[in-house]
Amino acid sequence: MTAPEIAVSPESGSSAPRATAATGPLIERLLLVGTGLGIAIDEQNLEVAIVRARPAGPSLVASGVIRDFRTRPADEWGRELTAILASANERRLAATVLLPRADVIVRLLHLPGVSTKDIPAAIELQIDTLHPYGDSEVAWAWCRASANAAPAGTVIVGLVRNEVLSFYETLFAEAGVPMAAVTFSSAVIHSALRVWKPAPASLLFYSTDRRGRTEVYGESEARALYSAEFAFAPERAVAVARAELRLSPDVPAQPLIEGIPEPVNKTAAEIPVLAYAASLAGAASRFHRFANLLPPERRASHDRVQYALPAFLGVLLLLLLAVVFLIFPAVEQRRYRNELAAAEARLAPAIARVQRIQNQVTAGRTKIGVLDDLRRRPQADLDVLNELTRLLPPEIWTNAIELYPDSVVIAGEAPQAAPLLKLLDSSPLFENSEFAVTVSRSQQEAEQFRIRTMRRGRAGRVTP
Repeated sequence: MTAPEIAVSPESGSSAPRATAATGPLIERLLLVGTGLGIAIDEQNLEVAIVRARPAGPSLVASGVIRDFRTRPADEWGRELTAILASANERRLAATVLLPRADVIVRLLHLPGVSTKDIPAAIELQIDTLHPYGDSEVAWAWCRASANAAPAGTVIVGLVRNEVLSFYETLFAEAGVPMAAVTFSSAVIHSALRVWKPAPASLLFYSTDRRGRTEVYGESEARALYSAEFAFAPERAVAVARAELRLSPDVPAQPLIEGIPEPVNKTAAEIPVLAYAASLAGAASRFHRFANLLPPERRASHDRVQYALPAFLGVLLLLLLAVVFLIFPAVEQRRYRNELAAAEARLAPAIARVQRIQNQVTAGRTKIGVLDDLRRRPQADLDVLNELTRLLPPEIWTNAIELYPDSVVIAGEAPQAAPLLKLLDSSPLFENSEFAVTVSRSQQEAEQFRIRTMRRGRAGRVTP
């Protein structure tokens, strides 16, 4: 029997019912969308499971076993893993890798009153007392126990030698498999039990691998967590675990697959349980943090949520540009138009007064022009009459002479009326002479005419 692992204390509850996706918090379930690749490392084989987490529950989309990975070239079994990913229509997923139990030491620390930001420093002060590796460098990770754990301030610390971690990092890198997390069985089981439901206060689960070894995981009010691997039959392993946890006979021992959320599309017999638990924990890592032994700077990720902040900042920048170049100018133009309208309203009375004065000035100038015309008209009209007297021969008889500002209409009789047009145009006072009506003959054989001739220099003036 290996040394038992100690982990986080339980949450409230009294039994171990089968996990369902319908019992989790509503908002968390609605946001529970992700895909996880879980790889459980055995002595000779790799168990692989790919899970898609959705609000309705998890789906096991692909699973498999890569045999004898330690004795085969990494690129060879890496192609097998790529084929499993391809069967799930996934090109590249970052894996949650489950280390063998013998490679990891897990410790439960009580740090009451220590704030979250100070916990790493508190662990660092006593890290040398948590492992038996002497001067060998170790990698470690922690996660806080649930809020209702006793005692308060409990944290879980996992430790692994750096050389072991580096070995698996190099191995998976050679196989072309990016790693998002390196962890251990009790951490992912604890996380997977709580993905869609709160964990009960007392529970006991077991699983048996292909070698016939039994792994037992339990929680009780007397002991926060018990996790161990046995080389004998499940019945005896469960009896030992029940004694360690001080569980009453009312708490049943169930297969581990019945404790973690059941996939909606597969039966329990088809599920590599530890790899499935690791993939569940990886798919829901945003909501249920577990101890990750891989340093943050060496973690790969396929989670699209990592792009949420850049996308949000990009959208914010676009909105800012829209405000600066579209909305703000539009607001400024509207404000400017409103100011112009207000100024126009203020100046409207003055503008109306100016327009009235301008109209009055225009009307006065028109009247002055008319008066000037009237003043000059008598002399000009006399000049027209004198010129007609001079031009018209004695035999011409006029019975009407109409004087207009721009023209003169002459009506009368003449032996021949046609030569009168040329005669009038020869005068410096007349131009464009023409018959206003058709020439006709009277009873005395004289031609009756009505001639309209324009006064030179008076063009454009309206005839009253």
